[in-house]
Amino acid sequence: MATCDSTKGFDLRPDILQLQRANAMMRTVNRALARGDDAVLATIGFSPEHVDELRRQGGFAERVFNANYRTISYLRRHLGISAGAASH
Repeated sequence: MATCDSTKGFDLRPDILQLQRANAMMRTVNRALARGDDAVLATIGFSPEHVDELRRQGGFAERVFNANYRTISYLRRHLGISAGAASH
């Protein structure tokens, strides 16, 4: 029985870009939390309640970034894009 690759026929570049942007935003948030820069967090759109929650959790966990990097790598493999051809 033939297997079906659910990624064939789809342009995955927007998905890769979305994950890259999410990682960049989360890094910015973590830096702002470390500096206590609530103005940056408000500019990004976080409510004071969400900022408090992020502070209690210590920001975005490294495992979230790692999961995104693994997904980006998976999508790149299906597009035939080398890691050096597009930054993350």
